[in-house]
Amino acid sequence: MQSEMQLLKRYDSVLERIQTACLKSGRKTDDVKLLAVTKYALAQDIYTLLTNRKVPFIAESRLQESLIKWGQPPLSALKPIKFFIGQLQSNKIAKILTDFDIICSIDSLKLAQRINTQSEKLAKAATCLLQIKLTQKQTQGGVSMGEAAKLIADIRQQCPAVKLAGIMAIAPQTGDAEQLRPLFKEVKKFFDDNFEQDAYLSLGMSEDFEVAVQEGSNLPRIGSAIFG
Repeated sequence: MQSEMQLLKRYDSVLERIQTACLKSGRKTDDVKLLAVTKYALAQDIYTLLTNRKVPFIAESRLQESLIKWGQPPLSALKPIKFFIGQLQSNKIAKILTDFDIICSIDSLKLAQRINTQSEKLAKAATCLLQIKLTQKQTQGGVSMGEAAKLIADIRQQCPAVKLAGIMAIAPQTGDAEQLRPLFKEVKKFFDDNFEQDAYLSLGMSEDFEVAVQEGSNLPRIGSAIFG
């Protein structure tokens, strides 16, 4: 566990970098929210951050570990808006819908239909992001850019209990964030063509979030730059 001062300084530094990226691209700083990825963070570090800073959103990717971590002190007393960013298993959808506010990993009509069925059973709408795949990793989920528009249309038509609230995409690791700028521009154009401007565009992680924000991301996912 790192010191409280060190942790909060890292978080504040990330916020400053986001604000600078907004100013460079002529955006309002209020247009961008930070999604703190807490999946690898220690419970005490998460508690320190959330009780000392106004952190709007957190993200987890492993259901069982998340249930344990957030189901006991000190985190059980906190109620942030929780995003699920991991790959979905059909037998865990109902529990994820119960424990999380937003699902970020829809990448097929079949999966959307399963979420829709469970949402109707729970009598609640499922707020979800479409996951677009920007890498060649076989182990990584996501729909291709070429297939994404049709999938969005199909989900909107066939899954009334699924509310598509935007896009999540993971860029390839290049070692040079500037190389990703054209890719981020492409995703932003697709987002503009298919979603309202108040929807979520979750592009950018700890290695590349400044370029992503400059190109339109309004929900960068940041873990290691905060928690180390």
